[in-house]
Amino acid sequence: MIKAGIRLIAATVLCGMASLASAAGYPERPITLVTPFPAGGATDALARVLADSMGKTLGQTLVVENRAGAATTIGASHAARATPDGYTILLATNSTLVTNRFLFKKLPYDPDGFTPIGMIGIGPMVLLTAKKHHYKTLADVVKAAKDAPEPLSIASFGSGTSSHLAAEYLQDLAGIKLLHVPFKGSTGALPQLINGDVDLFFDMVSTGMPQVDNGKVDVVGITSQKRLSTRPDIPTIGEQGYPEFNLTAWFTLVAPPNTPADITTTLNKALKAALEDKAVRQRILEMGIEPADGSPEALIKQINTEKPIIEALVKRADIVVQ
Repeated sequence: MIKAGIRLIAATVLCGMASLASAAGYPERPITLVTPFPAGGATDALARVLADSMGKTLGQTLVVENRAGAATTIGASHAARATPDGYTILLATNSTLVTNRFLFKKLPYDPDGFTPIGMIGIGPMVLLTAKKHHYKTLADVVKAAKDAPEPLSIASFGSGTSSHLAAEYLQDLAGIKLLHVPFKGSTGALPQLINGDVDLFFDMVSTGMPQVDNGKVDVVGITSQKRLSTRPDIPTIGEQGYPEFNLTAWFTLVAPPNTPADITTTLNKALKAALEDKAVRQRILEMGIEPADGSPEALIKQINTEKPIIEALVKRADIVVQ
């Protein structure tokens, strides 16, 4: 079986031998940065921060183009069909490159076909609990779930989302049963948690923690293997008895299939320069995202580590594929 990472590496190497336009003088005109999410959201904000910084390094404008919908497949398929000349790139997520392959019977793009540019960062989720329960630790949640006559309810961004899969993962590892209640994003789920109409919710740091700071909900754990540097007070789920637990949202830059290696190298250098800029790093951290090193190798490792976990979770949850 050929792993996604191996295929991505091979694609990058082959790009260097492709008889396409040389990167000499690249870039000579603006670059389109496709983001498969709507304007105004967290991912759009991340794209614009990177576009501004990378544009200064490259000496050209990066124009953010929002092509949202269908679990990132609209934006991803558009970018996959673009001419591989470095003038269209994609801000991809774990949904784009990993989860969608297990949710859809047929994707309009090949998640293993993109040419990697580099890893941007990883954004963990936090496990929030309704204030009425007064849970202090994950152990309190697990005990309550095992003792309750009816399953505790857990909200999510929607079926098949990272929030839903985190709930399934917790059930597996802790040996508990939870009642999944899907919503259309955090804006639908958070009010129900605040009101006490649902018991638990895995939410992104940027939207969930302000509610914790305002005293409206409680937090008992974070889904990454390491504590978030900007919120070191939140213990990981792993250190609370489940060391295998590591499920996050992550962000990366990729180019269309067969983009030449010299072009992606130029883009990678601009991405790394952005991630090394103190002001850019601080803005990304404020979004609840830990900046990565910008390398394509980090992306490849993330894909290959996550694929078997996500495949098993999707099957266990019996999520109906599209």
